[in-house]
Amino acid sequence: MNGGHILIVDDDTANIRALASVLEDRHEVRFATSGRRALELASADPPELVLLDVMMPGLDGYAVCRLLKTDPATADIPVIFITSLSSPEEEAFGLETGAVDYVTKPFSPAIVRARVATHLSLRRANRSLKDENEHLEALVRERTRKLAQAQREKMAALRQMVAGVAHEINTPIGVALGSASHLGDRVAAMTERLAANQLRRAELERFLASAGELAALLSGTIARAGEIVRCFKGVAADHGGLRQTIALRPFLEQVTESLRPQWEPLGHRMAVDCPADLRMVSNPAILSTILEQLVRNALDHAFPAGRCGLVTVGAMASGPETVLLSVADDGAGILEGTAGRILEPFFTTRRGTGSVGLGLNIVDNLASDRLGGSFTIASRSGGGTLATLHLPARTPPDL
Repeated sequence: MNGGHILIVDDDTANIRALASVLEDRHEVRFATSGRRALELASADPPELVLLDVMMPGLDGYAVCRLLKTDPATADIPVIFITSLSSPEEEAFGLETGAVDYVTKPFSPAIVRARVATHLSLRRANRSLKDENEHLEALVRERTRKLAQAQREKMAALRQMVAGVAHEINTPIGVALGSASHLGDRVAAMTERLAANQLRRAELERFLASAGELAALLSGTIARAGEIVRCFKGVAADHGGLRQTIALRPFLEQVTESLRPQWEPLGHRMAVDCPADLRMVSNPAILSTILEQLVRNALDHAFPAGRCGLVTVGAMASGPETVLLSVADDGAGILEGTAGRILEPFFTTRRGTGSVGLGLNIVDNLASDRLGGSFTIASRSGGGTLATLHLPARTPPDL
């Protein structure tokens, strides 16, 4: 039965029986013979529709309708007056109290069925629309909350990045300014000595040696500042290029060959492990940037001074829609206690050798934001480090 739960309210049981006989084959019917009882039933178990007589002792139909409409639990229940009061003024007053329809006695069974069916359908449509609106509003609130959270996280990351850049650049700039100031003071002193014809050869030799050291220090600190700027540009750079179909084995071979001047003089070896027929659709410029950074990271961190090692660049399919790219080395692995921070911007264990600590952070951002994938790096059980990119075989066109 696809009917509704209907409450019939009338002080005349004959009228209740007449209405029930019209509706009970399609609807669940309950009844009340007084306005007070009708309110109790409606409050305890709200019906979907009320058929309400007007002329009743105690609370009349108009009062019952007004009370139903002032209670939030019953306010949306449609009320149809069924009454012998047939004047236009009575009908208008009934509608003003909140009723949705007005049927006069003696009633036509067909009319009653039609009016009940119409208002049940309207109520259900309204409830469905209300539920859908509440669902959409909940989705909007959740989406707004997530966007606000994402914005806060982005601003926090930006503040961290800016603070890191300021700190990293301030150090070499401070050293450079101090060195330049000291060199200027020495030059001024030597100029005075020369003008007074008091400059001795030994003093000049000491000055030249000191000036050479200061010049080297200036050159090194300025180079470090330049490296920091280069890395920072790498975080925000639009690496450009279009998606292309990439034959991965020759692509990886080309990347490793381009890095030969960095690994060969140190005695390291490089290998490519990739099926000959593996392909993906992606941005080759971004892939090159990522792989070059991972190889440089391995060369800088995996092998103690004087030790030669093997770095392997690999690729393999992981199902029909995912490609795994990897850079593995047989070096020292990740230092204990640093794995949880290794992707943080400016975190490095080799600051004293000029490492900035942005390389892996750049890789992580490019993999997720520009290629729609993810990046992990961990020590290998047999020794060394494995960096893995989980990438879609076809980079989404909207990235």
